[in-house]
Formats: sequence, structure tokens, C-alpha cells
Amino acid sequence: VKSVNQTPVERKVSPYAAHLRNGTLYLIAHCPLRKAIRSFVVDRMQKIKLTDESFAMPSGFSLENYLRHSFGMFREDLVRVKVRFHKSLTRYLLERRWHPSQKNKKLKDGSLELAFEVAGTKEIKTWIVGFGSLAKVLEPASLVKEIKEDLGKTLRSYGVGIH
Repeated sequence: VKSVNQTPVERKVSPYAAHLRNGTLYLIAHCPLRKAIRSFVVDRMQKIKLTDESFAMPSGFSLENYLRHSFGMFREDLVRVKVRFHKSLTRYLLERRWHPSQKNKKLKDGSLELAFEVAGTKEIKTWIVGFGSLAKVLEPASLVKEIKEDLGKTLRSYGVGIH
């Protein structure tokens, strides 16, 4: 496994599940080094060696429960996120369930508010920003601030000053 700083690290893990998410294959496994269940990106693995050692998977483990609050794969503290989407997206957004915690609220002007209880904001932020000006985060304030700062940096990278 390559760590964040790209230095290969050898890990012995007890594999619980494999999960394909957005074209990336993850191995969900217990890591004795971290004393926790972790997600590993299979594409980062340079070598995999099967051992003769056995392990007992916890009887209550379920991949669905492990990922239930994640908007993708990340597992962090729960955060309430509320987003207003332009009316042109209402039908599209209501055609599927984006997250198990999703609450829908159609507004009088045809726009749509979606509220979620998700594990952290990193993954949902990317999803929201993908809708551009057709989406506006209403809460939490910390995510509103983070997106404003990111958009400011993006504009500056294109030579557009913010007044």
C-alpha cells in the first residue's frame, strides 16, 4: 500500500469486503496497525500476498452499515448539509436517492432543497460543486465558507479578481 506521501508501506490486514465506488475498487479490512477497519484503494497496492493465517470477521459487520453515513467512502463525524438546487434540476435530482438520509423539500418557485446527514463534507462538497451555479449550500456555515474560498481561488487562477 502506498501512503499519502507515496512511500510504500507494508500492511497485514484481515479483508472483510471489496467495494466498487465510482470506478475505484476498495478493500475494506481490519488493520491491526491502526486497530480499526479501514478502506484501502486496491490500485495503490503494489503487491498482494495471501497468507495461511486465519481471522474471524466480527459477526455484526456489514458493508452497508460500515458505509451508511458516507456520501462515498469517507467516514468522518456526522454533519447536516442542506443545499438548494435550481428548479431546472428538480426532476433529475428526485429521480434517484443520493443518500439514505436524504430529505427532499420542493419549494414554491420550483427549486428543491435537499438535506443530508453525512460523514464529513469532503465528498458531498465535490458533488455539490459539480452542479456549479445551480446549487447553493445553505448549511453548514463552514461548508459555505469553504466553497466560497475555493471558488475565489479558482477565479484567481483564471486571472479574475474578486471585488
